[in-house]
Amino acid sequence: MPRPRRKPFLRWAPLPWVALLLLMLVTGSLHDMGADAAYVAGIVVTVLFAAALVVGVVVSARRRGPNFTAEGHLATLEGLDLVEVPAMGHPITVADVRRHQIGIGAAIARTSGELRALLVPGAGNWWNLRCDVAVYLLSDDGFHHVGRLGDQAQVAWQSELDELGAQGRYAVVPAVVSGAERSFALDVRLEGLRAGRQGVAA
Repeated sequence: MPRPRRKPFLRWAPLPWVALLLLMLVTGSLHDMGADAAYVAGIVVTVLFAAALVVGVVVSARRRGPNFTAEGHLATLEGLDLVEVPAMGHPITVADVRRHQIGIGAAIARTSGELRALLVPGAGNWWNLRCDVAVYLLSDDGFHHVGRLGDQAQVAWQSELDELGAQGRYAVVPAVVSGAERSFALDVRLEGLRAGRQGVAA
């Protein structure tokens, strides 16, 4: 069965920090061994690696842009190009909503009209290699992280989301919440991604 995208191991976020720690440990052991020349060389390499690591973090943040965190999660809606997707197709259940019940409740309380969900591909966590499509409910005063598309839905709709992402645009789809407080379920409708799209300013 196809699986959602994963980052290459060399792009695992903790990897450079682990390498830096190992460099520091090796350099310290050289000092204990009395290898003065190798110790000095180790310090130089460690400092250069640390400087390159800082530069890499800054460049990565700029590449992502001000709307997203280093992990690819939404930071602000300001200036984001959103594409309103019509309500079509069967409902698709959003995954991991149990961890985001407070966010769902807040979105319901702060939304005067129908609920809409913003899809953000390429979102991940610092400690793993998954690249998920994060789901945010839009409210009258902002947005709320409420889960991710399930694995099958991510695979099925990745090409449509990639097409939008290549244009710097992000899909906003109809959303429906069911269930009682603290046990909410969330469904979205994605078929409109294939049927037609119309961009609107954020």
